[in-house]
Amino acid sequence: PKRLHVSNIPFRFREADLRNLLGQFGTILDVEIIFNERGSKGFGFVTFALSSDADRARDKLNGTVVEGRKIEVHVYFILFALFLFV
Repeated sequence: PKRLHVSNIPFRFREADLRNLLGQFGTILDVEIIFNERGSKGFGFVTFALSSDADRARDKLNGTVVEGRKIEVHVYFILFALFLFV
C-alpha cells in the first residue's frame, strides 16, 4: 500500500468526495480528512492498495484545480509528516 497526502482540497470535501476524486486510479483502502473544531483543515490522506495506482494518481492530479483550488498530491512518509507538523 502507498499513502498520499492531498492538500488544498475544498473545505466542503468529505471522505466520499476525496475517494471519488482519487478512486478512478485504483483501489483505495482508506481515506481520512483532517478536521478541527471549525471544520475541515483542507487536507487529507488516501491509501491505495497498489503503489503504482498511487503514483498514477499523484502524477495526474498534483497541481490540478478542483473547485477553484490548486491541489497538491504527495507521497506521505514519516519524514514528510515530521516536516509538516513540527
